[in-house]
Amino acid sequence: MSPATPTIPTVTALARDGTEVRLRPLRRGERDLVARFFEGLSAESRRRRFLQPMPRLPAAMLRHLVDVDGRRHVALVAEAGGEVAGIARFVGLPDEPGAAEVAVTVTDRFQGRGIGRLLLDALGRVAARAGVGAFVYLVDPGNRPVLRVLRAMGVQLAYCDGLVRGRQPLGAAGGRVAA
Repeated sequence: MSPATPTIPTVTALARDGTEVRLRPLRRGERDLVARFFEGLSAESRRRRFLQPMPRLPAAMLRHLVDVDGRRHVALVAEAGGEVAGIARFVGLPDEPGAAEVAVTVTDRFQGRGIGRLLLDALGRVAARAGVGAFVYLVDPGNRPVLRVLRAMGVQLAYCDGLVRGRQPLGAAGGRVAA
């Protein structure tokens, strides 16, 4: 029997620089929010997120990004200073029961403040309550900031097919590994 869909709380946390960050679930259908967020990313941030150049967000991809269900596909929004600073999500892997692929994107203006780590920690707690046992990460080898964060979290990384693949077991505490 699968776990019930968890209630995802809205929480407030502090970024490394003291910025107050509100972390909340993305609601199904927040198309305009996701589209505006994508438009605000630099070409490099888009390439790092989608692992390929992505000058525009295709309609089918936008539909997928907002088709959250609160259990197998969860997305969290980080808001700071009245704007969206980042979005993180996990999507259950159909060929790996109990595992979910993770993606995190922070707008260029907010990068380097620890907001990605706040999103990952919150996402890990939600995933553990939803019955996810492990996070899987696929990262461009040139994305050094994300690789540093994953290493600090204790994620085991290995090169695979031109990407860096990471796997992080999640425990009762949501997978947070002391840095």
